[in-house]
Amino acid sequence: MSKEHQFEKLRNRIKMNRIGEACMVKANDVKGICPPNYEKTDSRPLISPRIMDVKCGAPPHDPASPVRAYFVMVYNEVEEGGGVTMHEHEAEHGYFIIAGKMLLRIGKEENELGAGTALYIPSGVPHSFKAVGRDKLRLIMIYSPPYKNKGVPK
Repeated sequence: MSKEHQFEKLRNRIKMNRIGEACMVKANDVKGICPPNYEKTDSRPLISPRIMDVKCGAPPHDPASPVRAYFVMVYNEVEEGGGVTMHEHEAEHGYFIIAGKMLLRIGKEENELGAGTALYIPSGVPHSFKAVGRDKLRLIMIYSPPYKNKGVPK
């Protein structure tokens, strides 16, 4: 599938509204996907430069536009045992765990993290996570800069 076709499918899944110079999207209005390298994950891209360009009318790559996002925000719901395999990428990113628990691996170190935890992962650091426990893992992921290599399996 071409990148243009993939983007067209993404664009058609998202309902976004303008509020003055701002844009708003509700997670429940976005149809989820399970990205490559993920299992049992409903991933909903909420904010990205491409979404802003198309849904909010900003000209592509126009730094003068008031509607610009230099990061990507994704809402994820992960079933028990689901998550992402070990990978690394050029983008730095953060997680905020809304509900549930994850077993996070950074290199060879493992930690169980729960709701209310914020996490920063620098660029180039190998990492993975799995949802643990009976409750769904719900988290926000933010990464920047957008469009960098977002995941090379290790």
